[in-house]
Amino acid sequence: MFSAATRTGILGATRTSVSRSLATPTIRAFVATPMRQTEEPQSVVAERARKNRPVSPHLGIYQPQMSWVLSGLHRNTGVMIGGAAYLYAAMFGLAPMFGLDMSSAAMAGSLATLPAVVSIGAKALISGCLSFHVFGTMRHLLWDSGRMVSNKGVFTTGYAAIAASALATGYLTFF
Repeated sequence: MFSAATRTGILGATRTSVSRSLATPTIRAFVATPMRQTEEPQSVVAERARKNRPVSPHLGIYQPQMSWVLSGLHRNTGVMIGGAAYLYAAMFGLAPMFGLDMSSAAMAGSLATLPAVVSIGAKALISGCLSFHVFGTMRHLLWDSGRMVSNKGVFTTGYAAIAASALATGYLTFF
């Protein structure tokens, strides 16, 4: 149907041998696998299978890039914020059943008894998650509007989100 040369499609897209192979169904030959002998232990069969199969790569083989690192961090901070909100709402709703006082005065009093290092660490963690998620959301809203979607724009908005969230975390933690 197609020759080995590339052809131009309707919208000017070229079709190569790879795109043709993906577009047309292919018939694959079946390969016979060796039968397991009854006296072979499972470990021998597993070792033979391990030698014949490639190991699937994971994140360790990829060089970290700002786009996917910040995207994953944005997603993880959203999960932490949502999880903390659900946990607090469940505690607040179930507190009367267990006779616990979850009023704001009681919560402020119990948080005031924490050591300074724990209190500052908790404030930094909470404010860091909130501020990075807010500035990451602004970054994504910029992209949704069609602005800053070039490579330079991705790096610019990434560094801006990191800087703004660091400043906001410092301010919210210590002031």
